[in-house]
Amino acid sequence: MLDKKLIEEKFKKSIDFYNENAIIQELMANKLVSLIKKNSFKNILEIGSYSGILTKKIVKNFNFESYFALDIVNSFNKIKNLSNKINFLQIDVEKFESNEKFDLIIANASLQWCNDFEGTIRKLKSYLSKDGIFAITTFANDNFFEIRNSFNISLDYKTIEELENIFSNNAKIIQEIHTLQFKNPNELLKHLKLTGVNAISKNNLSYIKIKNGLKIIEKEYKNKLTYKPIYIVD
Repeated sequence: MLDKKLIEEKFKKSIDFYNENAIIQELMANKLVSLIKKNSFKNILEIGSYSGILTKKIVKNFNFESYFALDIVNSFNKIKNLSNKINFLQIDVEKFESNEKFDLIIANASLQWCNDFEGTIRKLKSYLSKDGIFAITTFANDNFFEIRNSFNISLDYKTIEELENIFSNNAKIIQEIHTLQFKNPNELLKHLKLTGVNAISKNNLSYIKIKNGLKIIEKEYKNKLTYKPIYIVD
């Protein structure tokens, strides 16, 4: 079970450094927007607006009447100047309820932080208007395999087969692989910290486990980190 207070705390600390370090998340936001073959919406709901990486691209590329953004971190100041149509709510998406219907529900690299991913997806899809679009990015089950194999920690990412069962037969599901190279294992861990990924567990690893994990990352994985983003448009 993920500790949502810890997630909020870690992402709050990294928000001012996130955009310059979230190289893959930026790439993902660009591609996600490009996959949406419509540019005008009445109501948009963004899950996990955070530092505004995706928000900026939506405001630039789409026309809309209203925009509702939510994030577990109080980060409205990062997006408030992008459009006067944006309303913001600080809330965990798993606690979010709505009487509104949205033409576009969109999220970039945020829903993997849900304890009940499938349940949250089904709930959010119930808020879609007729012919509404549900567009998200997440990650494959072997995302960050270097970290999982070196430190035995990982989020509960879904397999492609599991995602296919959650979404409709008409859903477009695309997977990519991107590898980042770092100078040393400490730089790799710093990258994870500055993008909030160290919010996975509140249990601090022992000095020995950290030391051994860093050795594995350096010797076996040559200081590389593999992202495996998945794009879903349904």
